[in-house]
Amino acid sequence: MDYSWLALSWVVYFILHSIFALLPVKTYFYSIGMKPQSYRLIYVIIATFLLIAILAFSSMIDSGFLFYPNNILKLIGLLLAGWGVVIAKVAFKSYDTKAFLGLGSLNPEDEFRTDGLLKKVRHPLYSGSILLITGYFLFSPKISVLISVSMMIIYFLVGIQFEEKKLEKAFGEKYLEYKKKTPMLIPRFWK
Repeated sequence: MDYSWLALSWVVYFILHSIFALLPVKTYFYSIGMKPQSYRLIYVIIATFLLIAILAFSSMIDSGFLFYPNNILKLIGLLLAGWGVVIAKVAFKSYDTKAFLGLGSLNPEDEFRTDGLLKKVRHPLYSGSILLITGYFLFSPKISVLISVSMMIIYFLVGIQFEEKKLEKAFGEKYLEYKKKTPMLIPRFWK
């Protein structure tokens, strides 16, 4: 039963996360006087709090291992997770971290960038996140971790599709051209 609650928690989190990212919802809050920067900050705080709550719940589930990881598998998991953190940290250099967190204002001309890791993949933050959570699963291959990792990867892949539609609408041909030559998550190591 705990696994069902865990999966349901992720679904509710993803639905709320997606609803509050929708332009009509943001526009409504702006129309009642909330500044975009305040909205973003509250969005980030609530999303972070809920994410921590779900991860805490997941860690409290008495979950069995799907298989017992040996030291080599744990090392591979740590390396993947570490590499994911490095990729996410480097990827953030292409973004205004203060604006991303709601601590600064977004400049429209800064929204479409193709520098740094964005030259190699369109969604480096998702790439880093997927490596991080996959590495964690290899380090601790429990059923509850598999449920969480699976739900997050599915959400990332679905979210990328919606995000790309929004970017295509916002930047038109410029984004479509970028999309043609830049892979979504995994960089090409060949021409």
